[in-house]
Amino acid sequence: MVALLVSLRWRQLGHQLSRNPWMIVTLVLTGMIALGMLAGLTAALVALRFAAPEAAVTVMVLAGTVLVVGWWVGSILVSGDDSLAPERFALLPLTAGALLPGLVVAGATTIGGLGTITALLLMLLGWSISLPALLSALILAPVAVVTCVLGARVVSGVLAGWLARRGTRDLVVILGVLLVASSGLLLNLGMGALFRVNDIGGAFTAVTDIVSWTPIGAVFGVSASVAQGDYLSAALRLLIALATVIALWFAARGLLAARLVAPIQNSGGGRVRSGGLLDRVLPATPTGAIAARTLRYFRRDPRQVVNVVMMLLLPAIFIGLALMNGLQDESVGFGPALTLIPTINALLTGTIIQMAIAYDNDAIAAHILGGVRGAADRAGRLLGFGLIAVPLTLVLCVATCLLAGRMDLLPGSLGAALGLTAISAGAGAWVGSFLPGRAPAPEANPLGRGSSGGVQSLLAMIIIGPITLLVGAPALGFAIAGIWNPALGWVSLACGVVLGALALWGGTVLGGSILNRRWPEVLAEVASES
Repeated sequence: MVALLVSLRWRQLGHQLSRNPWMIVTLVLTGMIALGMLAGLTAALVALRFAAPEAAVTVMVLAGTVLVVGWWVGSILVSGDDSLAPERFALLPLTAGALLPGLVVAGATTIGGLGTITALLLMLLGWSISLPALLSALILAPVAVVTCVLGARVVSGVLAGWLARRGTRDLVVILGVLLVASSGLLLNLGMGALFRVNDIGGAFTAVTDIVSWTPIGAVFGVSASVAQGDYLSAALRLLIALATVIALWFAARGLLAARLVAPIQNSGGGRVRSGGLLDRVLPATPTGAIAARTLRYFRRDPRQVVNVVMMLLLPAIFIGLALMNGLQDESVGFGPALTLIPTINALLTGTIIQMAIAYDNDAIAAHILGGVRGAADRAGRLLGFGLIAVPLTLVLCVATCLLAGRMDLLPGSLGAALGLTAISAGAGAWVGSFLPGRAPAPEANPLGRGSSGGVQSLLAMIIIGPITLLVGAPALGFAIAGIWNPALGWVSLACGVVLGALALWGGTVLGGSILNRRWPEVLAEVASES
């Protein structure tokens, strides 16, 4: 059974790779990034081993604890993307006791699991400060891997019923994105708090002593105690680590058995009724219908809700960082530059528009069967997005000008933000017609495979970015110059409106022309397995 489940997992991956060449490119690039990170980890461990061997124990315990927590918390985000979910075996004559070993080994031999094993082996460089510690870390490495995998299964199993409700899934996705996007701000706060601690090394040592006695860090605390020659503590921590694995095993088996006899089904959704305000306000044309549906996506689809949240959050993070570091003070001279922060949303806009078709998945077939022209599709999506982006940009520009105390810079702020956002949207409408990107299916995990658009979106960003900066240079340049001569802000606003309108028209016409020729290929790309 173990060999069967492991082979099934890898056959599924091979099937996906054979059907989607873009996924192969994504896997290669991801692997190169992972290898770079592992190389950096190796260099850091070697430097730590020889430069500060007394701190190696503390770092190893904390790093291992973060690894375990990452598995357990990450299981919440990827639980809906499990190709070996218990519900897939509910109709087969299998027991939880027979399935669980195979599921654990299959989880440990995924790409993430193999990366974890590699990281644990590299951590042996840090444990080499002591031969007994090195041997104990090597022996307990499988225990650490099993703790990660079993803990992830237990966490996802306990929350499975809760996550099966659509409202809960949407909330988890939004909170997860908010947390990831705010990581820089949180890191800034954490570093500020850390620098206020008199004895940083003592603080880390105290934290290490605490987590070494918890289920998430005990397996690494054993080697720490051995390195320090405290074998009694090592024995007690070993009991905690083994007891954790045993408890997680029985918990995972019980949860698996329950889901085999009572499979959990996702719930949610609802009927979309016509005749509302959107249908009365927008024109009764293909463009108006697509715009109305786009607006409904931004309200109902968590993948699109996240996009709107990010357009509010990303400028807020930069504003928060500026305020936290006192960059708005007149003595620093950075205050007027706050008015240009809303322009950063142009980075998001291009990707949002470029991936608009990918979010439709196979429902885009309705366009093809209904004879929708490509220009109507591009115009409708741009109109729907604009009805949200324009008011949001206006609010951000006014807010940043108020924070900077320079309302005279509002024209320049609007010119740069609206101009570059419109140019980026127009470029995204064009690029999205031949690089539609990858997105999870409507009922799949929004943070699962394809959530970032894949390599196509990476290539799209490489194309959209230079176009936005080149075409929007007059609007951005006059906005910057307007900081010293506010009258130039009106020139920036004029440039932004004119250039943005031309970019939107060009993206609609060019993108629509390409779609008219490539509708079947686009349908195959966005509807295939990712």
